[in-house]
Amino acid sequence: MLRLSLDAKARVNIGLFDRGGKNRITVETNDHDFNPKTTLTPYGIFIPEFDELFLYFTTSTVTSDFIVDILEDFWESEKSRFEKIKTLIINQDNGSENNSRRTQFMKRIVEFSQKYQVNIPGLPR
Repeated sequence: MLRLSLDAKARVNIGLFDRGGKNRITVETNDHDFNPKTTLTPYGIFIPEFDELFLYFTTSTVTSDFIVDILEDFWESEKSRFEKIKTLIINQDNGSENNSRRTQFMKRIVEFSQKYQVNIPGLPR
């Protein structure tokens, strides 16, 4: 069994912003006009057993598809470490994009479970 904790954090503005800190070299920044170049939403997959965090970012909103897409990306890159794992316990915050009434999320997570032959408790069989 492997436990994963998945969570999105607050959106972050990306740009040259001045926060009043010290720097060894002069960097031109915006101190009033906070018009960001882009905005990113960080999304993390945490493995408590190993104290490891994998970060992903999106410029759009976090969706059911985004969550399962990064879970698949994570699993593809790390599955050799967890070859014997047959059960994934996924802890999430039950937000609007991933709750059990969200049919797209349920469809995609069931497909993930079937594709990688892992049991995810709470999913329909």
